[in-house]
Amino acid sequence: MKILFAGAGALGSRFGYMLFKNGEDVTFVDSWKEHVENITKDGLKVIIDDKDLGNYYIPTNYPEEATGTFDVVFVATKSMQLRNMLNDVKHLIHENTKIICILNGLGHVDTLKEFVKEENILIGVTVWTSGLGGAGVLKAYGTGKTEIKQVKEENLEETLALIDRLNKAGLNLKYSDDTYQSIWHKAGLNCVLNTYCTLIDCNINQYGTYEKHLELTRAVLNEVTKVGHAEGIDVKQEIIEKNIENCFDPKTAGLHYPSLYQDMKNGRLTEIDYLNGAISKLGKKHNIPTPVCDIITLMIHSKECVNKNK
Repeated sequence: MKILFAGAGALGSRFGYMLFKNGEDVTFVDSWKEHVENITKDGLKVIIDDKDLGNYYIPTNYPEEATGTFDVVFVATKSMQLRNMLNDVKHLIHENTKIICILNGLGHVDTLKEFVKEENILIGVTVWTSGLGGAGVLKAYGTGKTEIKQVKEENLEETLALIDRLNKAGLNLKYSDDTYQSIWHKAGLNCVLNTYCTLIDCNINQYGTYEKHLELTRAVLNEVTKVGHAEGIDVKQEIIEKNIENCFDPKTAGLHYPSLYQDMKNGRLTEIDYLNGAISKLGKKHNIPTPVCDIITLMIHSKECVNKNK
């Protein structure tokens, strides 16, 4: 089985390393020149829980230079890079290639359906974390799990066999009929913490110390819940609120600055259109007003514009 990681960033590198170490035929493609060159020259340096586990020479190419076809493609990009990456690797996809997508946010299935059949799309949500300690360096902590579901459940036995095989490398994938609900619950959390921490300029714990944070949280989640229900998803607002509250503790995620905050700080485009922006878009589809998500989306885009013009 040939496995491609379309994007060798933090999570792609971690999953790719785990599968490569377990003997799978893994290839990375990425557009970050220094990252590609460092892995090619010195191997991927792996540091897990502050322990140096050595360097792993995983084949790594630029997307346009990779050849052959692959049986499984993990898309491991930022949400807004998904379409471009799929265009760049479509020559590596055959008729029965399965694509595994565990990106943050909403709306990815529509993009994926342009490149592969619905029965070959596995959509999921993960609580694995990872990071990079520079180009060519994986630096990660702890473990995690991933819920996953086949979009169109034909030949499901093949998918279940694939999940069993991937789990031999410790990926902790679980096939779940509740996957879409979990995706929306995570998106709701990110619609709150990613955007408010960015706009307020604070970490998660600091957001939680504001005495009226629940009012801010519910202003967003009321819209997420209504739109989710209109989409046929059993979104449970009380669960999202509890998940957010659990992040405030400095011993868990409280000292963390969310990914959207980090992208903004580093002058990169953000995933706002796949979070609050997606809620706004779906709200229009169902004639549901989403004024809070509308304004948050405009404010994040305005900050991106200011950053670009500095």
